[in-house]
Amino acid sequence: MSVAAIIVAGGSGSRFGGDKPKQFQMLGGRAVLAHTLEAFNRADIIDEITVAAPADYVAHTWGIVTRYGFGKVRDVVPGGVGRAMSVYKVLKLLPTTTEIVLVHDGVRPFVSEALIKSVAHSARLHGAGVAGVALTDTIKEVSGHGQVVETPDRRRYWRVQTPQGFTYDVIKRAYAQGEKDGILESVTDDSTLVERMGQRVQMVEGHSGNIKITTMEDLLLSEIILRSQS
Repeated sequence: MSVAAIIVAGGSGSRFGGDKPKQFQMLGGRAVLAHTLEAFNRADIIDEITVAAPADYVAHTWGIVTRYGFGKVRDVVPGGVGRAMSVYKVLKLLPTTTEIVLVHDGVRPFVSEALIKSVAHSARLHGAGVAGVALTDTIKEVSGHGQVVETPDRRRYWRVQTPQGFTYDVIKRAYAQGEKDGILESVTDDSTLVERMGQRVQMVEGHSGNIKITTMEDLLLSEIILRSQS
């Protein structure tokens, strides 16, 4: 089974603030992206990695790859306008012999090898498999005026994470259709495009530590998680 990973690290980090994008902020002495790449580089199931980085940080990203010896990184490419455009740009570069494609956020540095394998195997069995965790909080549907409309059964709702995995054919067709329909610039989740084709998506149980670093508070929490792992 040939498995390619796309690491999406092309965001500007506008919500994070600071002097550089969040994926290049320091975490335990290394860039956040370095931790993410290490997780995929050491996973036996991964054959190659392509990183979509901000155009101004392509050389910087290659520096990270070289410094830490991430030999599975095949290429670093400038990201497109928005997440989906970045993913599609990389998809077009992958060898047609690729069987499974995993897409992962560059700012989720604590993904486990077990989860990477589980998502890849789910994609092979079902065509599409995505990591997620079941909700534990009560959910309320609220009107535009702030009034509660309904309390849905939380057992039916999950918080989606990455990696998200797909067979090469499924994800390539889904993105081609999304481009044709002119919706790629507004899409923030790969599986949404797949669902639009009528393809069933299998949920794979992720883990609470697989957090996405979006704010400074997330980075501080990540430091705690990293120390606890050490």
